[in-house]
Amino acid sequence: MPENAAPSPAIAPDALQPALDLQRTLLRRGALLVALLLLGLGLWSGQALGRAERVALPATARLVAQLLHQDLARQLSAFERDLEQVPVRLEVLADLERRLPLCVRLRAIDEREIGAHCGPDTPVAAPARWLGRQLAALASADRPDRVRLPLLLPAGIKAGTIEVGVHWDQVGLAWAERLLLLLGLGLLLGAAGLALSWPVGRALRPTRQILAALARLEAGEREVRLPVPPLRELRELTLCFNRLAQRWTELLARQQQLAGRLLHTREEERRHLARELHDEMAQSLSALRAETAVIGALAARTGTPALQQAAGRIALLCAQLQEALQGVLQALRPTMLDRFGLGAALEALVAQPRRREVDGAPPACTLQLPPGGLEAVPADMAVHVYRIVQEGLTNAVRHGEARAVQVQMRLDRDIDPQATLMIDIADDGRGPGPDGPVPGHGLLGLHERVQALGGTLALDRPEAGGMRLRVRLPIRPPAPMEDRT
Repeated sequence: MPENAAPSPAIAPDALQPALDLQRTLLRRGALLVALLLLGLGLWSGQALGRAERVALPATARLVAQLLHQDLARQLSAFERDLEQVPVRLEVLADLERRLPLCVRLRAIDEREIGAHCGPDTPVAAPARWLGRQLAALASADRPDRVRLPLLLPAGIKAGTIEVGVHWDQVGLAWAERLLLLLGLGLLLGAAGLALSWPVGRALRPTRQILAALARLEAGEREVRLPVPPLRELRELTLCFNRLAQRWTELLARQQQLAGRLLHTREEERRHLARELHDEMAQSLSALRAETAVIGALAARTGTPALQQAAGRIALLCAQLQEALQGVLQALRPTMLDRFGLGAALEALVAQPRRREVDGAPPACTLQLPPGGLEAVPADMAVHVYRIVQEGLTNAVRHGEARAVQVQMRLDRDIDPQATLMIDIADDGRGPGPDGPVPGHGLLGLHERVQALGGTLALDRPEAGGMRLRVRLPIRPPAPMEDRT
C-alpha cells in the first residue's frame, strides 16, 4: 500500500563517528593514567628498595663483622682459639637489625653452621613474603644479596665465616607498606577526579539539553527554546540554536500558511469550475436534449426514420454526457457537502458503489461518526476532511485491494486545549511490502493536505494485517495567509 510520504534523507549510521561522552571519557582516561602512574611508582619503589639493600650490604657486612669481633675480644683472651667454649653471641646485632633488615649465618672452618639469625623479628604476611622473593630474584652478579667475611679470633686466626644477607621478607614488608600507601593515594586521586568531574558534568549539562531540544524539534515541537548557560563556550551555541529554532518556526508557519492558502484557493477554483460547468454545460446539454426531442418528434410526424434515429442517438449521447458531467461535478465539489453537511456527505461517500480491480467484487465499507456528530468541524475544514476520507478509501480499495474498510472518526478534547478530530481508516488489504510502504501520489498529496491543516498523519500495519491510516487534525486549522496583492 502506498505510504504518506517518501522518507527524508538521513545520514548513514556508519558515516557518523562514535558518540563521545566527555565526562566518562575524562574519568576513564584519568583513572587509567593514575593507575599506570601508581603501578610505575610501585614497581620503581620496589626496585629502589632492593637496590638500596644490595648497595648497602657490603658496608653492613663489615659493620656486623666488626661488632662480632669486638664481642669475641671481650669474651676471649689473645691466646684462646676454641670457639666451642665461648660461642658467638648474635644478640649484639639487635640494635643494628632494628635499622637494617639482615640475616646473619656463622659457619666454622669446616662449613658447619654454628649460628644463624634474621632480624628484625616483625611478623610478615604471605603477600609481603612473596614480594620479597620477587625482589630477591632480581639480584645480579655485580650486586649480590649475600656477602661473606672471615670470622677472626682475637689472635687474628680465622675461625670461620660470617655470611650476611638481605632479609627479603622484611624488605617485602616495606614494599607492601609503600604499595598500600600508593593505593591510598590512588583512592584519594580517584575521589578528587570524581569531585572534579561533577563541575565538568554540570558545565556540560546544557549539551544534554541541546540534544533533547533537537529531538523535540525533530518531533515537531515548534516552541522549543533553551536557557542560556553560564559556560561561555556553550552560550553562543545555545543562542544560535534559539535563533535557528525561531527562524525554523517562522518558516514552518509561513509554509503552513502558504499550503493552507493553496488548498483554499484550489477548493475555491474547484467550486467555481463546478458552478460554471453546472450553469453552462449542464443547461446547454439539457437544452440540447430538449431540441433533440423536438427533432425526433417532428421526424416521427413527417415519416423520416433516419432523422428520428439520429435524433435518438444524439439524445443518448447527451444523457451520457450529463451523467459524466455529474461525476465530474461530484469530484470537483460534492453537492451533498453543501446541501446536507459533512456527516451526510461522508455517509454517502462510504456507501458509494466501488469495485475491486482484481475481481470486481464490492468491498464492505463502514463508517462510525462521533456521538455528537461533526457539527464542531467548521465549514472551511469540512471539504478537507471529506477529501482525506475519500483518498483513504480509494487507497485501500484500489491499491490495497481490501475486502473490508472501516472508517472511524472521533473528537478528542483531552490532548490539546482545542478539540482534535481523529480519523482512523483501517483495511484488510495487502499491506506494505518487506521494505515498507511505497510512496504514491495520492497519499503524498494527502500528507501535504494534512500538514497544511496543522495535523499529523501516520501509517502502520496492524497485527491482523492490512494497513491503518491515522490522521489527527486540530478543529481550527491555521487561517490562510492574507493575499497581499
